[in-house]
Amino acid sequence: MATPFQSEAWAEYGLGVFILFLRFFARWKAVGFKKWEGDDFFAILVLIFWTLELCMLELIGTSSNISASTSCLPIRRHSHITLQTGQNGTNIGITDEKGALLTEEEISKLEFGSKCLLAGWNFYVTLIWTLKGCMLCYYNRITLGLTLQKFVKWTGVACILAYAGVLGAIWGHCMPVQKNWQVVPYPGDKCTLAVANYLTLVVLNVLTDTMIVTIPVPLLWKVKIPIGRKIAIGVLLCSGVFIIVATVLRCVLSLRDIQGINVSTIWAIRETFVGIIAVNAACIKPLFSKGRWITSSKGSSATPGAANGYSMGHMRSGSTPGSISKRRFNKLGSETEIADNSSEENMVNPLHYNKWLKSEVRGGGSHSERDGSVNDDGFTVTTRVEVHPDTVRQHV
Repeated sequence: MATPFQSEAWAEYGLGVFILFLRFFARWKAVGFKKWEGDDFFAILVLIFWTLELCMLELIGTSSNISASTSCLPIRRHSHITLQTGQNGTNIGITDEKGALLTEEEISKLEFGSKCLLAGWNFYVTLIWTLKGCMLCYYNRITLGLTLQKFVKWTGVACILAYAGVLGAIWGHCMPVQKNWQVVPYPGDKCTLAVANYLTLVVLNVLTDTMIVTIPVPLLWKVKIPIGRKIAIGVLLCSGVFIIVATVLRCVLSLRDIQGINVSTIWAIRETFVGIIAVNAACIKPLFSKGRWITSSKGSSATPGAANGYSMGHMRSGSTPGSISKRRFNKLGSETEIADNSSEENMVNPLHYNKWLKSEVRGGGSHSERDGSVNDDGFTVTTRVEVHPDTVRQHV
């Protein structure tokens, strides 16, 4: 019979999978599968690591009949600890006195469970940082052409370094590495309790989450829409605040019950469950509205009527039919346009391009490419390029 912890974990897993598939459906409805962006592929990784995390929890096992000073262990009845059949436990709390009571089979199971715990730490951390990557790719799309995009990229670099730091703590806090799953002799609290993991994770996780949460604030500050709508959009875009709260709670509560495995594992599931909801809320929202609610568009005054639409659903170039027959960008971001009624090619110098590039944020007016619907309940980030005659660099 499943324990309350297992029942909650698998219920949250099912809801999380449902949310992810809702996101996949929303993105397919918006742009199809061929035009998926980086955050969509990160979402697939989220599903994979979400599943692996739950599998590790099931292999380790939890117990609702555990003494306060020990972990869940498959050892003899006279040690006052019980564990469900088929679960392995971990080496947490297995002192030399308790280890002397174990059989070879029980030691083998505990070693396997401890290896699953180490793998679970890696899957859990990777899942959290995959969610961060999902958000950063999304913000990179909606800040296209804005100065704010540089901050998004630097935040990405910070996240990569933080991820390396957390993995370093997981693998480096106990040396040699095999002590992480050693049972007899007892490897010590430093290796089994892994306090360094919790502290390193909470610091770097909260730091990077704070950087991510601040990204949409300038957009919300500039956009001119009713305050109620602005708050609603802000809740969706800044929902990382809930992840920060869950992260801190998980660390505090886990350290309070450091001798057990139940609290830390179930709060890891709760934290990642909250993260999946927060990260995917913005992409699921269009399913419940007339059209997309946030877009970024780029247009050029050199080509009247041409407009390239960028939205949360589709951020790649698109153009008004008949306005542009060919478009390409060089590595520095210069733009080449060839009009239907002219054989003249105008190449814009990248420096001049940036000089006349102007961005604005306004409310409403988003457009859906697949069904042609128009939505006026979001806001649009517009990048406008003014091209003057002296920017012509090449003629064909």
